[in-house]
Amino acid sequence: MIKIGDLAKICNVSTQTLRYYDAEGVLKPDVIDSSSGYRFYSVDAVERYKNILFYKDLGFSLDEIKKIQAATNEELQAILKKKKVALSRSIDRFKGQIKTIDDICEESQKNPILSKMLLLPFENDEQMVGKWQLCGRLLDENDLTVLEAIEDSVADKYIVFMPGGAFAWKYFWTKGTLYRISPKYTFAIPNSYKVSEKNGVKYMSVQFMSDECIDNGEDTQLLLYRQVDNIAYTEHQIRPNVDKTDLPFVEDEAVHGEWLAIDYAPTISDFDPNQSYSGKEDIYVEDMNFLSRGICTRTLRTASGNATYMLRYTKGFVLNDKEMTAEEYQVKTINGKEFLFVQHKSGDYFYGGKTPHWYVFERKSC
Repeated sequence: MIKIGDLAKICNVSTQTLRYYDAEGVLKPDVIDSSSGYRFYSVDAVERYKNILFYKDLGFSLDEIKKIQAATNEELQAILKKKKVALSRSIDRFKGQIKTIDDICEESQKNPILSKMLLLPFENDEQMVGKWQLCGRLLDENDLTVLEAIEDSVADKYIVFMPGGAFAWKYFWTKGTLYRISPKYTFAIPNSYKVSEKNGVKYMSVQFMSDECIDNGEDTQLLLYRQVDNIAYTEHQIRPNVDKTDLPFVEDEAVHGEWLAIDYAPTISDFDPNQSYSGKEDIYVEDMNFLSRGICTRTLRTASGNATYMLRYTKGFVLNDKEMTAEEYQVKTINGKEFLFVQHKSGDYFYGGKTPHWYVFERKSC
């Protein structure tokens, strides 16, 4: 008989994985010592383990492998044919996705067009609909309890899968793939996911590709989310922050004129006129122009060039009726020079519930 530790060395796998396979019923020990609880395996356990790896490489889940182990030869043939059909459908879907991505990249090598990414083929996966909460970084894909805490800045605490793969905040999806819109690169980054169930709770492991993976070639991180509910949310329901925008108009001549964006900081007090808080690549607003009668414009830097949007303002607030945000603004004089501070309420605020940062502007010289 072979001890679990020795079997782990022979198979070049962790004892945690072998215990997990035991719990899932695909590689159970032949003997468990009643007094010590030690697991012992027969010599053929090595072949049984290799057999599990063989079917995993073919795309079978542990639940499917368990059925294969108990199947007759006729049942095995039926299982294999069913998997072949599923794989063929996946190949066709992936080919369609690859062609669409190739077409996008031919048009724009650096900035694939989001509108075309949204046209990628959709395959439904009803179990995904609802809200998912971040558990942490998964250190062993075979053991959902081996986790490492991560900061909210690394990944979003909650992700909502909308019915039909619909776009929500910076995410949309199709079966097996969660797309994240990168605010830095303004295109959709695909993140593959797998779903498992433990004690009646669904878990999703996501191969998360951050912007740093693109910047520096860093490895993806395996993140674990658990399903909180399976509610078919609407757009309005997934927003924790909705501002009151029907504020009465009060003129503010102090803010009239054109302002150029020069910095982006978490709070007003973080701004230093002599040293920038953010790099130029982090400043997406180009300028703002405040006119009389409550009209103002904001110019944003986008992948295809600058885009100017018309907004409203009343004294102390920039109002965006479409996004349902009221961004506070303040004009301050520092070291004898005027600066305009405007809150930036993006999806991180009205979807993610995060505290908005501030854009800093200086008056445009004549």
